[in-house]
Amino acid sequence: MTLKIHPFIERLGYFMLLMAAIFLLLFLANLRSRLYYYGPNYSFLLLIFLYCAVTGLGLLRLRRWAVLSLFVPGVLSASILIYGGVAKGAYVPMPWALVNMGFVLLLLGIPALILRYWSERRW
Repeated sequence: MTLKIHPFIERLGYFMLLMAAIFLLLFLANLRSRLYYYGPNYSFLLLIFLYCAVTGLGLLRLRRWAVLSLFVPGVLSASILIYGGVAKGAYVPMPWALVNMGFVLLLLGIPALILRYWSERRW
């Protein structure tokens, strides 16, 4: 029995693979910069590439750990933004505050949308 991939999740998986390719190219360009011009060390780009590649492949293969791997960083980032905006009392003018709120909703909304299809996933 083959499971059908939801189109949104499939597009998100391909987007993660596209981002993995972009981060790999950025890492290779930085490696070249370090070798030839003694440029800065941005080796964390390799870790971001690995995260995007593994998460993208997991989403395309309908794995639950890929959903968790996408959900946890979004929740942590949103909680940091909420803490910085509410608990610290940072004043942000109204139009820009809406941009911040929209970003937090995006960080939480995409993984929450994927959680609706949790029963179709396998470990």
